[in-house]
Amino acid sequence: MRMKKILILCLYCVALSFGALHAQERVYISTDKSCYVAGESIWCSVYCLDEEGYSDLSSVAYLQFFSNEGVKATIKLGLIEGRGCGRFEIPFSFATGNYSIVAYTKRYGGESLTEFNGKVVTIFNTLTVERVEGGVEVLPAGKEIDHVGAAVATVRGAVELEVPENGVKGMNAVPIKLRNLSGKRASLNISVYHVDELEKMVAPERYSSSSLLERTGEFRETAELDYAGEVIKVKLSGEDGNPAVGKNVYMSAVDGDMDVYVAVSDSAGMATYYTNNIYGERDLVFDVASDFNIARSISRGDVGEQRCGISLLEATYKHKTAAIPVLEISAQMRDALVQRAMNMQIAKRFEADTIYNLMKMRANPLLGDVVPVVYNLDDYTRFPVMTDVIREYVRGLRIRKYGKEEDIQVLWESSMANFSFTEGHALALLDGVPVRNHKLLVDMDPLLVRQIVVYQRQFAMNNFLFDGIVEFKTYKGDMGGISLGEDVSIISCRGVEYPLAFFGNRVAGNPNYPNYNSTIYWNPVVDIEGKDVYEFECQLPAYKGEFKVVVEGLDEDGSSIYASDVFKVE
Repeated sequence: MRMKKILILCLYCVALSFGALHAQERVYISTDKSCYVAGESIWCSVYCLDEEGYSDLSSVAYLQFFSNEGVKATIKLGLIEGRGCGRFEIPFSFATGNYSIVAYTKRYGGESLTEFNGKVVTIFNTLTVERVEGGVEVLPAGKEIDHVGAAVATVRGAVELEVPENGVKGMNAVPIKLRNLSGKRASLNISVYHVDELEKMVAPERYSSSSLLERTGEFRETAELDYAGEVIKVKLSGEDGNPAVGKNVYMSAVDGDMDVYVAVSDSAGMATYYTNNIYGERDLVFDVASDFNIARSISRGDVGEQRCGISLLEATYKHKTAAIPVLEISAQMRDALVQRAMNMQIAKRFEADTIYNLMKMRANPLLGDVVPVVYNLDDYTRFPVMTDVIREYVRGLRIRKYGKEEDIQVLWESSMANFSFTEGHALALLDGVPVRNHKLLVDMDPLLVRQIVVYQRQFAMNNFLFDGIVEFKTYKGDMGGISLGEDVSIISCRGVEYPLAFFGNRVAGNPNYPNYNSTIYWNPVVDIEGKDVYEFECQLPAYKGEFKVVVEGLDEDGSSIYASDVFKVE
């Protein structure tokens, strides 16, 4: 096992050396539109490049939302081969004003060397009179804001958009076609959104005409690197306040998808977890295990061990943004704001994760290509005792008693062994959280458990070796009310955003979903080979009006691409 630790350390050192050879990474961001009301989502697509093209060094991009008052929010987007996406739901704590988005990676996101020229978005908070200090100018009565005028087709780069030329009537969806005329591979994002009166009064060209590639700034290089996924660090302190050294610590995410990691605290009491990305708002559970070379501590606990305090460590750096333009508002915006706010509230009332489309996510390396055996307990006659459920139905498990202790063991066929099946101590999970005291699982009410999943293979996690994994999944994802004890610490943390898109196909024809979304189509990652055509159908919402199609991205030479056109629904 010591050799495995050395190998992991060497690989990480190689990754750091490899990072030093890379040119500086730059993160460019595109959004679905530029004008929002609090409560709506800002859909984001990011491009991470170095001098050679798309960077495969960092696996997380960081986006900070700045106003004149400073940083108001930070989100993280997962990167796969330099591309990533996600959405930011604008909190109602955001005041009305303009915001600039500063984007960077952890490796190249230290103290600012220059001002960051971020993309500017406008946010109206229709539920409060709060405004960004020094960032809003209220025009006097009688003075109005000029409309930008009717949207027209715009092309920058060798692409061509094809949308219906005449008004659309009696259709549920609009066909849209995009041609790549350059002969070069391009990576793009596509948005279709409603051009209401608010959009015409607060158009992005009022504040910035910069292209995708001009949204950048310089940062100092740091010693941090999200290479395989987000790196999470915690500090362990003993009861005496000194660093807790040499402790094996589980970290897991409640209701996670095998988000389980083990780290050993160093001489400073710091434990570092190299994750493959943990998605969404999660409760992270930390459990200090024994110092055994294999994980065979069952319910005995760690006799003589100090209880440890655990705190999450996050590096912070000072970033500077270029001057953010002042937002002009006037009484003529009232009707448009009322309508936009109403549509937002309708959308939030009926919002569900099922209406979105999940894009590519980073694979979990722990499981590899192991195919689990899944037992859906609703398919069987229900027993009131977990022991009976496992004995009668779950053939890949067995329970062994050692005095008052109980151990769940996984049975699996081994081609390397001289016997048909091997058995040993399993990593037992309850809604994604390791449970070292297997008796808690044996004694729980099986009627709370929806599914038992068994992975029949040996797994190594840092110092620990497991002869299989078994996961108990409850109906509510709340661990069935089981308490893991006082030695367990729970810390809330927001990981990377889920890589979501909105194609509209999941709400099409659904009478229970009144589609009043402002953005009616969003595809954040569209790769088109040279001379190829990309076609899609845009589902129409429950209202009429003018809609704008925007395509933005880069070709394989790093040149900026932008195209837009409009169609009307009558």
